[in-house]
Amino acid sequence: MLKDTIEFVKSLYKVPSAEALALRELEDSKRRLLEVQSSREYADSMCKYYEAKIKRLNAYLHNATEVKP
Repeated sequence: MLKDTIEFVKSLYKVPSAEALALRELEDSKRRLLEVQSSREYADSMCKYYEAKIKRLNAYLHNATEVKP
């Protein structure tokens, strides 16, 4: 039991291998890519929303300000 505890503490302070560091960076990059892809989807949706809103309001104002005989 004491030996297991000592090994565990040693593992906490052991320098990770280059492969382990590369794997951590790869996983972190994948998570960040998913986050920014979600942000991009949101931004694209908001752009489409405001483009449609501007088009609708322009049409409304055009119809509302027409000179009627």
